[in-house]
Amino acid sequence: MNLPSVNLIYFSPTGTSRKVVKAIGQGLEAKQINEFDITQTDFECKNFGNELTIIGVPVYKGRLPVEVIPRLKHFNAENTPVVLVAVYGNRDYDDALLELKDVSTALGFTPVAAATFIGEHSYSTESKPIAKNRPDEADLLKAKQFAGAILTKLEKNDGLELNVSGNYPYKELPNAPVMSPGTIAAKCTLCGVCADACPVDVIEVNKTVITNAKACIWCCACVKACPEDARIFDAPLINQITNNLFENCSERKEPGFFI
Repeated sequence: MNLPSVNLIYFSPTGTSRKVVKAIGQGLEAKQINEFDITQTDFECKNFGNELTIIGVPVYKGRLPVEVIPRLKHFNAENTPVVLVAVYGNRDYDDALLELKDVSTALGFTPVAAATFIGEHSYSTESKPIAKNRPDEADLLKAKQFAGAILTKLEKNDGLELNVSGNYPYKELPNAPVMSPGTIAAKCTLCGVCADACPVDVIEVNKTVITNAKACIWCCACVKACPEDARIFDAPLINQITNNLFENCSERKEPGFFI
């Protein structure tokens, strides 16, 4: 089956969701691939027709990131077939995939397949790695295999409703304290990479680096992007979460397909 075009929509502060979605898109071997990176606020909007679309997002606390839903609402679809992808940090995706299905359906998309993949956790460090370097080559191979399964389903024109894992009501999000990554002044060169990487524009770089902690979504894009390792998220709660993940979620988990 030759697809004329495929649309890729992704929110990917640390690059893992983008890598997975692009691997699936490449496996579909469409003549044209259109990318819509909604990680930053200046993305292009579009009304979609019947071209296959893939939406990929990371999982935060078992749910969709708070910024994803309003950004996805900039797109409209008319029974557009969609593949849903949730990327989680080796703990669990809980209700995120179900929530993504509900959000996309409300926008006019028709889910035809879904998958869960593992990405290096945002809180992973050199001393306490959590799903380090994932998605890896094995994951990307499975992404291409998933693409083949999607093509087979589209060829069969199987119109059965797609069922995915998740529960109602969605997992309740805990109350989050106001905090954000900080900057080690002695290492910082004021290059501005952290501000450019931030998906919610809460970092200002002038003579110092100032972060609006109230609006921070804890994605750690600034930490991963800093070329000098000057950005750190050194807070008791984050350290506790990192320790728990390292101790209890180090065993390798594998991608899952719903098709």
